[in-house]
Amino acid sequence: MEHRIYRENIRVRHREADRNGRLKLLSWFDFLQEAAANHAARLGVGLNALTERDQLWVLSRLKLEIRRSPQIGEELTVETYPSGVNRLFFTREFQVFDKSGEVIARASSAWLLLSAAKLRPLRPDQLPCPLPDNSDLPVHFRLDEKLPGDDALAEEFSVPVRFSMEDVNGHLNNAEYAGLVQDYVMWKTGEEPCFRTVELAFLSAVRAPASLHIAGAVDGNRLFVQGRNDEGALSFTARALFQS
Repeated sequence: MEHRIYRENIRVRHREADRNGRLKLLSWFDFLQEAAANHAARLGVGLNALTERDQLWVLSRLKLEIRRSPQIGEELTVETYPSGVNRLFFTREFQVFDKSGEVIARASSAWLLLSAAKLRPLRPDQLPCPLPDNSDLPVHFRLDEKLPGDDALAEEFSVPVRFSMEDVNGHLNNAEYAGLVQDYVMWKTGEEPCFRTVELAFLSAVRAPASLHIAGAVDGNRLFVQGRNDEGALSFTARALFQS
């Protein structure tokens, strides 16, 4: 099948970097989901194809390993491909290369196909067309382990969800959650985080003008963060390791 692997060239823009010129965590997630969306369109399962069938993709889980943070102006290549189906979850892999061809990041993700009207998961055979068989290609991380919330953690601050933070599905964009994780570390420790791995689980959508109520804990080089909606239900959970 054509297009079974997709590569997209990008350049780190000023607004995508932090005060030290390094790529923000939000921008990492933005690059990955943009490549995934563009590849899905080429495979016939993108936004337009699903909209015609009253369907949509939602990201359920993503684990990112960062080996090196690129700087403003750096040219990168994002490589992505679907890697199979696990029950109702469609899995997808990523690698990010620098200009020399070195792998500077890897990620694995799990996605759900939903009914747009009822927001309920659909069976894999309800996809408009089959995905390529990439069983010969590597899976970077297994995402079978649950990432539960911690009821013992008390809210530390809340974040209003603004219209500009929503995506095409009308919900808080996935990358914005990653930005909240980075913000939490700065708020908690006063130090700019340098992540080695970050894993997010997306549990329930929020949209403007709701708020996310944030809690977490930092233990040495380990981080846990969670966000609840205004009704107290978990919206996301995240864990991370910092560079030593």
